[in-house]
Formats: sequence, structure tokens, C-alpha cells
Amino acid sequence: MQTWPIQLSVEIHHCGSEACKPGHSYGPAVRHHYLIHYIISGKGIFNMDNKLYHLSAGQAFLIPPEKSVSYQSDEADPWIYSWIGFSGDGCRELLMNIGLSLESPVCESTRPKQAGFYMDLIQTSSRLKDGKEYAMMGNFLLFLSTLDYQKQEEQKETLNNYVFNATDYIARNYAYDISVDDIAHFVNISRSHLFRIFKEQLGVSIQQYLMNIRISTAADMLSTTDYSVQEICFSSGFKDCNYFSKVFTRQKGLSPTQYRSQYRIQHYGYNSQPS
Repeated sequence: MQTWPIQLSVEIHHCGSEACKPGHSYGPAVRHHYLIHYIISGKGIFNMDNKLYHLSAGQAFLIPPEKSVSYQSDEADPWIYSWIGFSGDGCRELLMNIGLSLESPVCESTRPKQAGFYMDLIQTSSRLKDGKEYAMMGNFLLFLSTLDYQKQEEQKETLNNYVFNATDYIARNYAYDISVDDIAHFVNISRSHLFRIFKEQLGVSIQQYLMNIRISTAADMLSTTDYSVQEICFSSGFKDCNYFSKVFTRQKGLSPTQYRSQYRIQHYGYNSQPS
């Protein structure tokens, strides 16, 4: 059974579509966030790490941040594709759940018509006046649900299974006083073994991952609720408010109070929760 992370710390930046001319190319160039391109029709070539992928309708390819890539439409049958750009602490885990990664940047849709439909809905949602962030995210997740899980399921039979179990445990228990030893005990491997495979698969230590989840939770609560900073501190799994404020400021560049004020001014035009 597929386990999805509870904390989806993902922000959508932009989306669009293009009917490319024959031989139209992009790159080599670097993006600073994630991009997924979904091919509606036609063919083309995607190049990452000097590895060529010959792609066609119904396939998707991932462009990771800070990775030099290039791609080109076919001369005889140029592709039409849609894309969506996104970033956030939850991206790596979200993509890993569907088998997309640096090592496996290409996948297929098991329901290509629905995949194209959801991509169209993402673009339609981006033009909404109210609630567009929720509509875009909902349709984005529906699009991801159409992608092929086969590679990811095969990987889960290996060491990745430990990582999934660990991240699931963290997602359910981050608000409590849990330790790395608690997590290792839950997944039934040694602390050092868990540390190594976690670093290999997610690129961060398990301690940092747990901290990122707690800070992301606090940031969401500061943005969307009227709970006090103290309440948010304890609800996010911190035991000391001074330490919480220090860590939050280091990660976000603003104190919790400043972060809440800036978010509300940017999104609502004034420093208070809308009615």
C-alpha cells in the first residue's frame, strides 16, 4: 500500500504548455526549482548527465533544481507538452513516492488522457481569483496519481523501504519527543544503518529531516492559524520556545512573529487573519 507524507511542504511557482516547432530546443540550462514536463503528443529528446532519453506522448520527465539539462522536439513529430514548476522541503519525498529522482527522471502515465486533463486543470486553476493555490495543488496531486509506480514499488523492496517507514513514523509522531533511536527501533535497524541510508536516499541526515518537518509545520501554522507562537512551538515538537525561535529564524531568515506578519501582508494585504 502506498504511504503518502502527511506534511506536503510544496509550493507551485508556475505552469504552462507549449506546442513546439520542429527541432525546437532548450538548454543546456539550470533551473532553481523542480519542473515536470508531461508530453501530450509528439516526440523529443531529453538530456541530463549526458544521458539521452527518447520520449513520446504519455511520458513525463523531471528537471531537478541546479541540474544542467537540455531537451529538443522531434523534427518530424514535434512534441506538445505541459509543465509545472514547484519547490519546497517536501518535494524530494513527494517525488520519491512516485519513483522520480535524479537517477530515474522519466516515467509514464498509466492514464494518459486523465494526466493531460489534470495538467489542463492546473493551468485553469492558476487563473482563479480565489483559492487557486488549493486548486492547483489538488490537480497537481491528481496528475501525479496517474504516473507509473512500478519502479518505485521495486525500489521499496530494497533499502528504500526503511526510509519510507522512517518518514511515515516521523510524519505521524513529529509533534512528540521522539529521537533517532526511537525511529531506528521502529524500522528495526541500527541507528548508524538508518543514518547512512537516509542520507543516501534523501540527501539529509535523519535529524535534519525531522527538524525540517517541524519547522515546515510551524511555518504552516503561523501562516494559516491564530495560535500563539508558544502553542505552535509545542505543537510542532519543540520543547523550548527560545530554541524554536532560534532554529526557525536560522532556516527561514525571519523570526516566527516576523514570518507570520510578512505572510499575511503579502497574501492578504494586512497583518491579520482574514474572516
